[in-house]
Amino acid sequence: MLSNKPLNQSRPIPEIDRQRIIELNQESFDQLLTFVDIVPDNAFDLGFIESNFAKDRDAIIQALISHPDCQEMQFEVWDFPEPDLRCLIDEILKVLPTVKVQPHKKLILIVRGLEHSIGITGEDPPILVDFNGVRDAYPIKVPHPMLFCLPHYAITRIANFAPDLWAKNSGTFVFKTPANTRDDAVSQTLDASKGITNCEVPEKQERIDLLKRFLMEYTPSHGRKQTEGNLKNRIRILNELGIAHRSRSEYPAAKYYLEQALDLAKDDEELRYLKANTLHELGISYANQGEVATAIALYEQSLEIKEKIGDVQGKAATLHQLAGIYAKQEEVATAIAFYQESLELQEKIGDVLGKAATLPQLAIIYANQGEVAKAIALYEKSLELQEQIGNVQGKAATLHQLAGIYANQGEVAKAIAFYEESLELKENIGNLQGKAATLHCLAIIYATQGEVAKAIAFYQQSLELKEQIGDSRGKAATFAMLGQLLADKKGDFGKALNYLQQSLDILQHLRSPDAETVRQLIAGVQQRAGN
Repeated sequence: MLSNKPLNQSRPIPEIDRQRIIELNQESFDQLLTFVDIVPDNAFDLGFIESNFAKDRDAIIQALISHPDCQEMQFEVWDFPEPDLRCLIDEILKVLPTVKVQPHKKLILIVRGLEHSIGITGEDPPILVDFNGVRDAYPIKVPHPMLFCLPHYAITRIANFAPDLWAKNSGTFVFKTPANTRDDAVSQTLDASKGITNCEVPEKQERIDLLKRFLMEYTPSHGRKQTEGNLKNRIRILNELGIAHRSRSEYPAAKYYLEQALDLAKDDEELRYLKANTLHELGISYANQGEVATAIALYEQSLEIKEKIGDVQGKAATLHQLAGIYAKQEEVATAIAFYQESLELQEKIGDVLGKAATLPQLAIIYANQGEVAKAIALYEKSLELQEQIGNVQGKAATLHQLAGIYANQGEVAKAIAFYEESLELKENIGNLQGKAATLHCLAIIYATQGEVAKAIAFYQQSLELKEQIGDSRGKAATFAMLGQLLADKKGDFGKALNYLQQSLDILQHLRSPDAETVRQLIAGVQQRAGN
């Protein structure tokens, strides 16, 4: 829901930080002071404050408001951070009438937060389309000077995709980032002790926003040249953004950033380590979407580089991912060999995180081979390590897998408890794909227990998430289970056939061998419906 009132309070910025950014950008600040001085009162005029970090933008705003030359001005600072904002002027017109204009003061409106709705990719975000459509309404309905405070990428997108509004721009005031702000960004993102995949949803979004601003600092523009250090940081940031979006099952965005990183690394010998990491992360993204051949090719390229440069930890991680692919293809001996090799390397270098991830994958194989006790022991050891290192995503995955073991053993209450604990963790960190999988498994349990309404509700929730993240194979599985449930437990053959047909359509499109199984299910339901 969009805010219907301004959030006009900034965090107080220490005087030393305000001084630092103004001293670094004295010329830009003087130009900004001139702009607010000469723009007429009660007439629309538009300017842009360009700064890549929210903290710096707040410092600039506070320095402007407190400046002696601005004491005859009334500044109203509004935040519009909603990502689905479509029409800014409508939101402004909700709050503008509430402003108590001080007598004999020039009213200047400052708008923050639009970078969230402008976005960083895509050509037609609704707000930019709307900017072009209503450009002539601003002078009539908002007869006051306005300043948009935005990072570089958002201003560039306005210039490119909302040229009609951009034509009304009377000044863009570009502020360079102080070194301390950049250092803070590094410590909060690239050098953070907690990985972005383990951040809860609000923290993860804050980290992503910070990374996008940080990226601008290392992208050549405004005369900034591409140095080797900047290039390395740029690749690291792109990688981190790819991982972040993948953790939210946003695969197109993940690939967008990772492929940019790969293109920058190319064949530079000095960047081989970064290239190997990017290939690895891209492999995971393709594997998660079922593009197995592409994933294997990327993993093998990554592995070759890691072997050449002696990256033992990286090699262990890629062997682990390759093993997972072969396990899914039921090449069990190959999968075990890769997992064991990965585990040996992890033991050798003391890689607790890697070991915690590999143990449950071996457990799955042993469970499938009927060695349940051995599998449970490996899961429990993994959980112990996940707890030790605070790996929320790994813990959620392991709890899900343990739940499956107990479900197969007929220990339903235990299985449900583990699934629910896993579900809660996945919700906290925004893991939509994992959440969809756990909901699907819970639905199976409730269906088996005869709680049909509950099972249908969980299947539907799982289906919505799979639709949202574009998981076609997962949708096919859930459609098939829903169809069988409605036919067997409710006798609703019409709905059942509808779901089964949707499953079949997807599987045929994917050229999956499972299509034949669903075709047989449809024939069986049709026969029962005819009787």
